[in-house]
Amino acid sequence: MPSLPRREFLQLAALTGVGLALPRGLAALAAPAPSAGLRGAAAYRHWQTQARRLLEPLQRLFVPGQASLAIAGPASANGVPADRLESFARPMLLAAHYLQSVPEAGSADFRAAVARWFREGIVAGTTLGGPQAWGPDANYHQLHVEMGLFAITLQLAPDQLWHPLSPAEKDQVAAWLATARSTGYVDNNHYFMGIHVLEFLRRQGYGRAGDRAVVDEYFSRLEAMHRGDGWFQDGINQAFDYYNAYAFNFYGLWWAQLHGAENPERAQRWRDWARRFTQDYQHFFAASGEHPAFGRSITYRFNSTAPFGLTVLGACTDLPLGRLRRLCTRNLDFFLAQPIYQEQGCLAIGWTDRFEPSAELYTGAGSPYWAAKGFAPLLLPPDHAFWQVPEEPLPSESADGACVIRPAGLVVRHTGGEVEIINAGSQVSHTNLRYGAWKWSKTAYRTGRAFTCAFPAPTHWSSDSALTLRLADGRTFGRHATVALEMSAAHVLYRWALGFAWRTDGPPEQINVGLETGLWWNAGWLLQLHRYEAHQPAVFRLGGYALPGPDNAITRVNTGPSFGTWHPATGGSVVQPLTGCTAREWDERLDDRTPRAHLSAPYHATPVAVSPPLTGNGWIAALVWTGGDQAAAQPWVVGHTAAGNWQLTHPTLGRWAIKHSFLPALGPVSPRS
Repeated sequence: MPSLPRREFLQLAALTGVGLALPRGLAALAAPAPSAGLRGAAAYRHWQTQARRLLEPLQRLFVPGQASLAIAGPASANGVPADRLESFARPMLLAAHYLQSVPEAGSADFRAAVARWFREGIVAGTTLGGPQAWGPDANYHQLHVEMGLFAITLQLAPDQLWHPLSPAEKDQVAAWLATARSTGYVDNNHYFMGIHVLEFLRRQGYGRAGDRAVVDEYFSRLEAMHRGDGWFQDGINQAFDYYNAYAFNFYGLWWAQLHGAENPERAQRWRDWARRFTQDYQHFFAASGEHPAFGRSITYRFNSTAPFGLTVLGACTDLPLGRLRRLCTRNLDFFLAQPIYQEQGCLAIGWTDRFEPSAELYTGAGSPYWAAKGFAPLLLPPDHAFWQVPEEPLPSESADGACVIRPAGLVVRHTGGEVEIINAGSQVSHTNLRYGAWKWSKTAYRTGRAFTCAFPAPTHWSSDSALTLRLADGRTFGRHATVALEMSAAHVLYRWALGFAWRTDGPPEQINVGLETGLWWNAGWLLQLHRYEAHQPAVFRLGGYALPGPDNAITRVNTGPSFGTWHPATGGSVVQPLTGCTAREWDERLDDRTPRAHLSAPYHATPVAVSPPLTGNGWIAALVWTGGDQAAAQPWVVGHTAAGNWQLTHPTLGRWAIKHSFLPALGPVSPRS
């Protein structure tokens, strides 16, 4: 049996000790993973088999002559043509990874049928005025998002998807792609779509004077988004999240692979950025393979590993290949073992299960198939060292540690096999409010916990793992712009504000609470210190972690200096208020009378410490914890709390000494009876 992270081990031991059935997620962890220890041809075939298993439900939806798949699920806000193209182009990327792989025994008929249907669909979808036509691109349209990947896909498996087309059919496809030649692109990673369309047209002999100048200009705009060490702020979105993997360090490497010979200096620059980025990014993956839910488009799931395989393909990684194979395989297996499928057997919208409310406005039924980017390792032949060398442990499988990512304002720490993103700098822009501020605005994002959502997204904030402001009229405000002041492997300090000028029923307001926050961590605990300057009465709500529940067997614990929640399968969440908060609440869903809010479970409970109305200057301080070890959940004894020097003691974790000029003198902290 493979080694389990401490959290899963304790949960497993507790459950088996009382004779309860294991929840699906824990059962998958308890059983040997099908790929555990595989190497060589067996490891390669495991990946190939998973790709085929994802293709088989799609193949059952193939209808001759059609250029879309009737995948069940919600429509996006992008319109029918975009959703139809998405349902075709994203599965085609999955098919291309599989089709270009070394054929396995008995696969000839399946491969031929898949390739033939997509080729026929390419022709049908690009037939001007035809019944299956996707139509031309337009300014800021979702179509060109799919067209850019479409161009890559035709070059990923050309023998199956491009070369068999007749000259007239190729002309037709090129004419359709060329409708994106002059359209406007959103000022973010979308510039890559224009680059890849134009480069494909040039490569296939359909270029036009001026194409090279446009490519150079788009690259200039993208490279201006680089903030250092391979990390990019996603343009108008102002965020640092998985689009650094999904997009910047994916499309950049694909450009270098396909077209970099024409500009070796630029190609080397993007390879160097990806080399540095993945050195940080390897720390995002827990021992189970899961990465923290964070940012937008998380329904793409194992798309998160996309750049690792491409760095191996492009010979631009210093990471051990055995570690990379272990990381990518565990991430793939983690998600495929979860109930992430809808009634047709296709990938559903959600995170670790089907949860369509988590979708963005642009998310449609075919959207989850951008996970296909995660199959990049299949671009490596079976005799490549990536498949042959022994696996090596992930950073999260070692002793507790942290990786400081200054350009992104993030610290990624690992403890007990889990991973947590400490968010000191990623922002919530005005444009991202419509996707749900809770995807970027929280204090921390942790594997095994995820977060709760709040609807409607543009005006609501969820309380878990966050400090929020509630007004007397019931409105809640959360974190927006953030500036990291200090970052280390043991703490962060950042400045931000609560409030907003916008309202729906009158002129702009001037709601403003300035904050400086310091965070320190020890095992499963975070010490949070918030220095506030409130310009109007403010009720603060400091939320702990949102404890997910596969059922509603969540109990409250509300004695002594701390309070929290506990579930026999998922562990606990605890808040220990120190100053500023005097009331205790729970944000929870324990039955079906209200809509589900937790990203990864039908039920949840979050302990929330609440202040009285406060004005002027002061402090909110608390310790928050999550994990599976009840001994570690015991409260701290807060002893010495002089300015700049705090001393805390824990029954099992021992002494915690913190020295920093930000620490205030609190005076005695009395236990609550």
